[in-house]
Amino acid sequence: MTDDQPKVIITDSGAGHLHDLPEPWLRARVRGWMEINESPDLFYWIGTYTADGKWIFCSSNADRWVPKDYRQLYARDVCRHLDRQCAFGGAWLAGWIQGGRVFYLLWKDGNGDIQIPIECDKPFIALQKYTLSDWERHCCSAFKVYSEWRRDLELTDSQQVNVAQGEKMSPTHLAESPDITLP
Repeated sequence: MTDDQPKVIITDSGAGHLHDLPEPWLRARVRGWMEINESPDLFYWIGTYTADGKWIFCSSNADRWVPKDYRQLYARDVCRHLDRQCAFGGAWLAGWIQGGRVFYLLWKDGNGDIQIPIECDKPFIALQKYTLSDWERHCCSAFKVYSEWRRDLELTDSQQVNVAQGEKMSPTHLAESPDITLP
């Protein structure tokens, strides 16, 4: 066993329901998000469980780059736990970006659209000390901030575009905003 391999493998109890997102919504826009926003020109590997418990993933190249087994297991265990304990009507994806140096979590909402990215660039030896409950608390905090942000923006359903489901944004979608007047 090398220094960056875990001494203890994280597992969870197997209790709880995963999520209800259809597989096409889970797969939608992940590769583009990774290649444009999170890991341009560097290897990445990210995946999630389908509603029926099948692991699916995408990676950065035709050779299907994948991290070492223990890193895959770590991501899968964290993802399974988060989907069972705090999916918030959506689903979590977990994996490695930037050539495998950064642990990455991504939350897709109930419509399959990407909403919350979380990066952790600590060395793997430090990540081993994080429990599943640590990740759960971190993700719950991120979701709370996201929820407060949405509430404060007072977004309506008509302002939402479900890109993962194939809805197209208008050319001015990102430029449109409500009329805000200052007191």
